[in-house]
Amino acid sequence: MGLQYSGKISTEGLLVALNAADVISNPTQGNNFLYNLVKFDGSLATVANGTTSSRIVTLDGTNDYIYVNNSISSPTLSPSGATFNIWFKPSSSVFDSRANSLISRGNYNTAGGFFIHMYTNTVSLNGPSVQASFSYSTTTNYSYDSTTAYGLRGFDVWSNLTVVCDTSISIYIDGVHKETRGRSFPRIIYGNDTINTGGDTDLVLLSGLSYYPTISNGYWEPYKGDFGNFQMWDKRLTATEILDNYNIMKSRFGL
Repeated sequence: MGLQYSGKISTEGLLVALNAADVISNPTQGNNFLYNLVKFDGSLATVANGTTSSRIVTLDGTNDYIYVNNSISSPTLSPSGATFNIWFKPSSSVFDSRANSLISRGNYNTAGGFFIHMYTNTVSLNGPSVQASFSYSTTTNYSYDSTTAYGLRGFDVWSNLTVVCDTSISIYIDGVHKETRGRSFPRIIYGNDTINTGGDTDLVLLSGLSYYPTISNGYWEPYKGDFGNFQMWDKRLTATEILDNYNIMKSRFGL
């Protein structure tokens, strides 16, 4: 496993690790893929409609997004609980009062799936907000629990977001806990509690909506900005682990 960071992030339960600054994950500038540094049944993530640079992936806000190959059919990526972590730098040249999907999987209009969004409107000078919504429905309706937090670092600067979901949903920004909400169904599910039902999609990063990543309907917009790295674990990381992971990585992003 080539986890080449300025320290060692938590690796127990790690399912996906994509790092644009790691030569194993991103061996050649100009690729349209990133290698998953953890082996499972889909070892690549595709940069749809775009390419990598030497340390980041820049998404153009038109039709670029990143998806983890073969993740629809991977039961490994449907654990009873999970932690998601992403470093990203949203561009200031975006429409105000819009939403981008940072991490998502599933169809927004059917049961199952989850959607971790960024809202580009500012609130009391606290910058963009984030919301994490996880479905608990096994019917054709999208019933979900969600929690929202403000205080992203802003635009044109790097932010770190960590979301933990099992019996509750917790949001951490830059390693600091912001909000927790109880959850009605303690499992990461898709459709009728199985893979390949309920309009599933692959695990998608930095898009419009996961089932139609290039959507632009006046509110949901494709993400515009940079991507640094992403991890997913099949367990709830502790607050200490989340803060440690942030401190290990922050120097790479000038923090």
